[in-house]
Amino acid sequence: MQRRLLVFCAIAGFAPAIASAEMSCSALGSYLASQPNISQFVPPPPAAQVPVPFTTLVPATPPNAARCEAKFIYSARGGPPDGYAVGQNQRIGIVVGFPLNSFDGGVQGAWNGKVRNIGGGGLQGNLSSITAATNTGYVGSNTDTGHPTGSPAFAVIQDTHELNYGTLDDFLVESIHQQYKWALALTKVYYGTAATRNYWDGCSTGGREGLSMALNFGEDFDGFLTGAPANFHTRLQVATVWPFWVQKELTGTATLTQAKMNAANASAVAACDAQDGVTDGILGDPRACTYDATNNICGQPGAPTGTDSSGKPLCLTPPEAQSVNRIWDGPRNDHDLRIWFPFGRGANAGVTNAPPFGGPGGSLGIFTWSHRDLNFDFTSEPLSLFDDETKLATRVVAPYSDIISTDLHRAKKRGAKILMWHGGADQLIPWRQSVHYYREAAERYDGFKDLQRWFRFYLAPGVTHCGGGAGPQPQALFDTMVNWVETGNVPASIVSQNATLGSRPMCPYPQTAIYNGSGDAKLFASWHCGGDIETRANACIDRVVKYQHETGRHLEDADECKHDDDRGRNHDHDHDDDHDRH
Repeated sequence: MQRRLLVFCAIAGFAPAIASAEMSCSALGSYLASQPNISQFVPPPPAAQVPVPFTTLVPATPPNAARCEAKFIYSARGGPPDGYAVGQNQRIGIVVGFPLNSFDGGVQGAWNGKVRNIGGGGLQGNLSSITAATNTGYVGSNTDTGHPTGSPAFAVIQDTHELNYGTLDDFLVESIHQQYKWALALTKVYYGTAATRNYWDGCSTGGREGLSMALNFGEDFDGFLTGAPANFHTRLQVATVWPFWVQKELTGTATLTQAKMNAANASAVAACDAQDGVTDGILGDPRACTYDATNNICGQPGAPTGTDSSGKPLCLTPPEAQSVNRIWDGPRNDHDLRIWFPFGRGANAGVTNAPPFGGPGGSLGIFTWSHRDLNFDFTSEPLSLFDDETKLATRVVAPYSDIISTDLHRAKKRGAKILMWHGGADQLIPWRQSVHYYREAAERYDGFKDLQRWFRFYLAPGVTHCGGGAGPQPQALFDTMVNWVETGNVPASIVSQNATLGSRPMCPYPQTAIYNGSGDAKLFASWHCGGDIETRANACIDRVVKYQHETGRHLEDADECKHDDDRGRNHDHDHDDDHDRH
């Protein structure tokens, strides 16, 4: 169950003036300076540590339109009572950009009456550009998520070896909450009228932020674009370090280079390419591909014959091939049950991930977080302890860091629309975790058909993290979501295209794009959405061990697949062998 340490449903101490007339950008700065809990923004290093004005009138610098830009720090709590370290105060950086009003020389219609809140990436730590919003007529907003890059303010582990729950809550919920609240409030002050629509637009961390807002404050939004959401933060990091553990166990050293892994993925794509009906260099559903990496062992017919940039062969040794297969299969516990999802065949995920995900000085690592010790070194532990470390992480960290719940009733009641998408070749976040979340939402809301009335998920085959890759690229995603909200035009498909493959539909899950069997495969008209890739077999493949019981013998939804799992064996035992080895 989703849990927050601290819940702030209103902006503490903020009482916006009742606006009746627009004001200049300069006057908006004076207004901000008079507000409680507000101070000037100071850029993080390596920029000069000079406070910036509350507001700046930014002239047009093509392709960017002129705008009024507000930057400030919000701080309303601090210290141990609010989950922070002794002497530490909340520090949330926020930027809001406004198409110019008539007072500042803008023209009628420069502002379209709407707010477009822009999500962040990674651990954020800085203020991202909001010109994607202001250039298209929206008020735009962004936050540094409560900590400047390189600052000890995001020291998740306190000197007392406790998690910094205040900073975690700011990062995951409160910074984004304040971001959109201030965007709405200052919009009313600057233009003298309230916004008519409030939208979220983000991918990766920004996708996770969108789901966080839909979960916690869905009543305040009209629509969400959430791409490749990093909402399962803990288990995502677990999946990311799995290749390192596997290599250490099977090869003794990290001999499996990224170039070797990429070559293995290329071989898998070539072998399984035609499974979706078209030979186009991408996999429609990578789960259907069972290519064995032993085919790439040096000397095998068809094994890669080239070398990498250092002259090392791209073919594999037997231990490397075993490692590749284990990486494609994904994290499993000692009972051979799936802990979380792999990146899978066709996704060129990193294969040597260790620090900064863990080890000495790994301050961003999930295992340093769960042990509450920045010096904890997991790199010497055997693979048999991987599930123990995962369980510790899901019990200590995940309740405060993961956006798990699909209780989206606030957004649904508001009438908001959620458009979620994920690239099928994502190398940073496994696409199957989005399917998992969407499947859970469908179970809560009476099946895919009813869920699709207001929440749709689209898989983009061959597309890498938030865009790129060999697959056709999704087009106009944000505009598609807005059109769905404002006209009721349900997106039966979304155009995706690139120069190599042409144009085809990206389809709402569980449908997939199907070639008609004739006509130019580069033409949109030669494709249609259909089929159902949410088969019983795929659903059973995607079962994972019960949350916070990663060392145990029980899978989620075991009864539905009790006689078959992805290895063809029944692991649904009558007893629980969930235990610690530490």
